[in-house]
Amino acid sequence: MFKIGTALAAVLVFQLAQAASLETIQKSGQIVIGVKDSSPPFSQLDVKTRALKGYDIDFALGIAKRLKVKPVFKTLESDDRIPWIKEGKADIVIADLARSAEREKEVAFSTGYFVTDTRILAKKGRFKSERDLAGSQIALTSASSSVKLMRKSFPETKLAEFEDKPEMLKAVLAGVVDGMLGDGPVMTATLAQIPAAQRNQFEVSDFALDTKTFGVAMPKGEKTLQTAVNNALVDMETSGEALAIFNHWFGPQSSQAMGRIFKISPSRN
Repeated sequence: MFKIGTALAAVLVFQLAQAASLETIQKSGQIVIGVKDSSPPFSQLDVKTRALKGYDIDFALGIAKRLKVKPVFKTLESDDRIPWIKEGKADIVIADLARSAEREKEVAFSTGYFVTDTRILAKKGRFKSERDLAGSQIALTSASSSVKLMRKSFPETKLAEFEDKPEMLKAVLAGVVDGMLGDGPVMTATLAQIPAAQRNQFEVSDFALDTKTFGVAMPKGEKTLQTAVNNALVDMETSGEALAIFNHWFGPQSSQAMGRIFKISPSRN
């Protein structure tokens, strides 16, 4: 069997990591963006138009426009987000991915473009406070930052890991788990997906378990690309486009109404 030598393997890895440089992206005239298709209101596939839509999608379009390249969307699962960047399957990933010290060891992040919290969707009255988590079984996506949070802060909670939220919701409705965990706006959107006859039996917790900041992921070491993405995000804030996107998906007239407690600012990276 042919084996790649250590030196050659290192060169291939280096070339793969360099594939998402700003220069390469602009020369090709397109940017490959990893996104989800079942995580409303951040990103979802419109069943009628078959087009992707959502908060993340709007930001992806805004970034591509400012980089003057065509956006090419590729859908992925939560546990694909970091590997796809490292393996060169996507130039950037915009998929409700929270920044963390652990993840920043593997990929680079833009400045934050959304701040959210973590809440529980369950039957009404089941989770009145964090104390009710002890001994319960909670569904969550396998590659989410919530897995580490739960294992560290709530070790007495049993975790049921799933690939996507639709499967998690099925488990909740079937009574297989006590509840499901995720970003507050996503849990509110998921609640709205429950059939009307059952919806009033469920709720999203009043309390939050943590707060986190979403960023755009990209290969480590690509400082020029990171700066360009950060500049695009800041320009979207300055122009008012970022606020307009937020109001569309989370404003008073939306189904996931919430206050905007952040502004996009230049990154310290």
